[in-house]
Amino acid sequence: MEVNKSVKRKWIGGAVSLLLLGLAFGGGWWARMSMRPYASSAGSSVVVQRDFTPMIADARTPKSDASVSEPSMVALYWRVLDLVKREYVEPVDETKLMRSSLDAMLAALDDPHSQYMEPQRFEQYLRALSGEVSGIGAVLSLLQRKSTVKLGNTEETVPVEQRLIQVVAVLPGSPAEKAGLKSGDLITEIEGQWVLSEDPFAEVVGLQRLHRERQQILDADRRARERLRKSITISEAIQKLTEVPKPNEKPELTLKVQRGGQTLEVKVSRALTKVKPVEYGRVRGQFGYIRLNALNVQAEREFTQALRTLQQGGAKGLVIDLRQTAIGQQEPALKILSQLVRTRRVGTVEYREGNTYKKRPLNLPAEPRGKALPIAVLVDQGTYNVAELVALALKTGAKARLFGVPTAGDAAQTALYRLKDNSAFTLTVGRYYGADGSSFDKRGVQPDERIAAAPTMRGQPNGDPALDKALAWLTQVQKEARS
Repeated sequence: MEVNKSVKRKWIGGAVSLLLLGLAFGGGWWARMSMRPYASSAGSSVVVQRDFTPMIADARTPKSDASVSEPSMVALYWRVLDLVKREYVEPVDETKLMRSSLDAMLAALDDPHSQYMEPQRFEQYLRALSGEVSGIGAVLSLLQRKSTVKLGNTEETVPVEQRLIQVVAVLPGSPAEKAGLKSGDLITEIEGQWVLSEDPFAEVVGLQRLHRERQQILDADRRARERLRKSITISEAIQKLTEVPKPNEKPELTLKVQRGGQTLEVKVSRALTKVKPVEYGRVRGQFGYIRLNALNVQAEREFTQALRTLQQGGAKGLVIDLRQTAIGQQEPALKILSQLVRTRRVGTVEYREGNTYKKRPLNLPAEPRGKALPIAVLVDQGTYNVAELVALALKTGAKARLFGVPTAGDAAQTALYRLKDNSAFTLTVGRYYGADGSSFDKRGVQPDERIAAAPTMRGQPNGDPALDKALAWLTQVQKEARS
């Protein structure tokens, strides 16, 4: 069915675009590179891939078999681009074609961490890394899962692949926090428009395969077309969720959200949220409390000052709060760790070399300066990516105790590549493991003491169950040290 094929292309093409902040979770090391038009050298990017072959091969292309070499594929790509520019019935925007090609190439990886960003989106991404987040103020990602669709009124189903927008973390002081959005929420509708998360014609195809009555198939086709008419692609949805509304637009969005087994309607505004990277103070007089809302360059500087102030004030122990910490860069995180741990090796990175997977140690940039202070770490489902690595490193390298619920379970090490035209792309280049080789990908970092109760006043004793447990443990450690 031609409409079905068109919808599938629309769905897949839009699925890889993420909230700019959602990509700020990524891993942290930067690389500059240039895009060469016909070939790639070591360390640079390739502009085409084999997945394009069925789409661009025709009678005038030099080769069309699946065994062609990479240089031939690149030449093939540029041949087709040239034909499109010269022979398409309307004038074409070459820049738009090239950028769409890059977007499609990275989309084919089916990896939410690997995506292309045009200059404007890249600028927004950099602002998000620094803590200035536009839109609803939530870190979003794509949840990929298998589901089923019922065939009409029967109990029979057909399998479908879904890509759903998921809330990873909610930033402090953001519209999302004020609206009550939570980690794990799935955003399925925006302003009454279904977010196109699956092929809407899956039911039609299933009925056709079962040779059901024609009228039953037509009814399913009508429902699918109506649903499609009222839909919005994931790319369009992300744009709505991450932009500050224009003067003539209403700032509020009405979202339909799945939480557990419930479907909720949530009204959320859009604005510019400025995240304070570090908040700190003393709790119960003798313990230091440091809340890391981000793990960026500014956080590293402010953390150094906060730790110095608390230590000079005679803190007997520390609570490091990593709940809802989803903005993260590797290098600042390592520098923060160097002030807390007592071992230089804080993790391991698995990477690919040809067809072989290898591991290399992830070490601090300098000798650790950690003090012999007991450390409690607070974690939750919004403790994401680099923050998960930090939590695990504190557990193994500073003998910290973790309190809360399992973390998000995202171990992707992501590289950022800046291109000559001020666009950029991110790419998953490795997987993080703990210094002891333990994995937290998909399963999360497990707390030593599980406290599922949500805080009513985060960071305040008697209003934060996880903090209360952490303080009780620090008090016990202090008593044992004196005895």
